[in-house]
Amino acid sequence: MVLGIDFGYYSIKVVVLDNGKIHTLGEKKLVEDYSVFDPDKMEASHWVSAFQSLCESLNINPKKMDKIVTSISGSKVSIKPITTLEMEESELINTLTFEAKKHIPLDGSDPVVDYHILGQNAKEIDKVDLIMVATTQKIIKAHNLIAKTCNLKAPIFDSDPTALLNCYKYNYESPKEDVDVLVNLGFLTTTILVYGENQELFTREISMGGHHITSDIMKLKNMNYETAEMSKLNEGMKNFDSNDDESNSIQISQRNILSELSDEIRKTLRYYMKSKTGSSYNKFYISGGSAKMDGLVQFLNDSLNVEFSSLNPLNELSNLKDEDNMSSYIVSIGLALRS
Repeated sequence: MVLGIDFGYYSIKVVVLDNGKIHTLGEKKLVEDYSVFDPDKMEASHWVSAFQSLCESLNINPKKMDKIVTSISGSKVSIKPITTLEMEESELINTLTFEAKKHIPLDGSDPVVDYHILGQNAKEIDKVDLIMVATTQKIIKAHNLIAKTCNLKAPIFDSDPTALLNCYKYNYESPKEDVDVLVNLGFLTTTILVYGENQELFTREISMGGHHITSDIMKLKNMNYETAEMSKLNEGMKNFDSNDDESNSIQISQRNILSELSDEIRKTLRYYMKSKTGSSYNKFYISGGSAKMDGLVQFLNDSLNVEFSSLNPLNELSNLKDEDNMSSYIVSIGLALRS
């Protein structure tokens, strides 16, 4: 059995896969009282307590798992496609470490790198294509502290973007020449991933997510955090509608956070098309807890002139009777699917 753990900033989600089928899954919020909530004040004890409580309620014994996979947030890792000369592993690590320093968060600690070789470069026979994943020692130590305190033995550290890609590749057929676009609306960040079988992988993290939408609703409707979160999910885009007859300017300003999100997605799509000639967009998928916010997908479709479909993590992996709200389990399922 494989245990995938998504240590989110709003909640922890776990998925247990057994012989390619979902054995158990569940979610636990990090705190009980969300009326006053600040994700910057989350400490290791919050994740540990929530994880232990979740395991107890789902009757999960981590010690009996064959493999445990956890992930580091996409904003804390850098994933880059690289083409380099073929070389010995030690020399390659030195080269990637030097390259990683250009992309990882600046927190005063040394880079930690991993890589996966895709194969020989199609144009230059003395070079190889690979995917580099990099973060910092400080981030690894902080994540490892949570894992050790949770009594997880030898867990594999992955990343949110690669878990998203794993889940997509397991459940959908990738285009051969063109690319699909995946948008995962997380709690603090939104991951944009562009992928095609014969195209270079591209990822970008946008520093806005469901938390920022909830915070805007708090300000607009003078609510506490918990009530605003419920209103986001129950009322959706209606939260940003103005009943004022003066002009549409108030409505426009109130939709600012969603307009910013849409603008950042648009900039990313334009950048990719300008830098990666010879490919075009095939399908667009959206996922994440806030993706089910009523009216949001239609808003993005209209503003971006595309057609988003929900990324279904159970498209090829379904043995559940209740499949509601599975979009929020994208990362944890992608982790559990790691081979």
